[in-house]
Amino acid sequence: MKLLSAILMLSLLSLTAAAQNLPADRGPQYDPRAGVGSFDLLVYVDGEAFVNVQGTDIRVGLLSGSPLQNAGSNYTQPIPRAVFGNFDLEKIAGRGTVTLAEIPNPKNNFTAVVRIKDDKSGRDLYHVRLTWSWNPADPSKLPYTGLGARDGRGDDRGYDRGNDRNDNRNDNRNDNYRNREGVFEFRGRVDGVTVLHIRADQVRVENLSGVALREQTFRFSGPLPTSEIRDMELTDMAGRGRIELVEKPWEGNRFTTVVRITDGSPGSGIYNFKLAWRR
Repeated sequence: MKLLSAILMLSLLSLTAAAQNLPADRGPQYDPRAGVGSFDLLVYVDGEAFVNVQGTDIRVGLLSGSPLQNAGSNYTQPIPRAVFGNFDLEKIAGRGTVTLAEIPNPKNNFTAVVRIKDDKSGRDLYHVRLTWSWNPADPSKLPYTGLGARDGRGDDRGYDRGNDRNDNRNDNRNDNYRNREGVFEFRGRVDGVTVLHIRADQVRVENLSGVALREQTFRFSGPLPTSEIRDMELTDMAGRGRIELVEKPWEGNRFTTVVRITDGSPGSGIYNFKLAWRR
């Protein structure tokens, strides 16, 4: 959370020093009451910037380089002030690095914070798509995410189960959820930037740059609870780069823990850590 606080502070400072507003238009599929929505950022970037998207507004905090230029940003609906079933970022075009620094939530006034870093000379066109699901009938509640939601496959797509699961997982899950504390263990080979999205007893791997994660193993002492957690920390960390607890589980992110591993040295390195939690 310290990392997110630092990012938000840097974003606010940059907005004060070099504020820039960009336009966005309604797209052809505009529907403010649909259960899913998207916001397409199309901008020319030459440098590094935070892009803050709130509702239909785009505000840019320039960190370096030239001001961003709009290239046709559009949306199917304003980013709602709601509890999201999912909130994702997809980089469709652009040669540099794009990361979702913050998802919209009450603490940041429902603002999506996107960081774009273009470190090559000259400008490049970036197409970044934000997508989400929510409950238009009651924005304070999670949307339905079972069969028929979005792609009809439920909400577990892209997740891997822990390596030590067994045929009695469903029976054990109830007992594990009653436990007051637990540990998630990870080991893998990273070359670039890898983000782990950990929810219950599942792990979704997102490779932001470099080579895909290899030789990975995951182990849960029990599923992470889908409820508020009192304490959570990274322990027993090993690796030549950085391991960061980017986001702790809470209602707004569907109780998902986000860990980022950054390996900036040539080749790949072995990383391992434990994520200990207590509720």
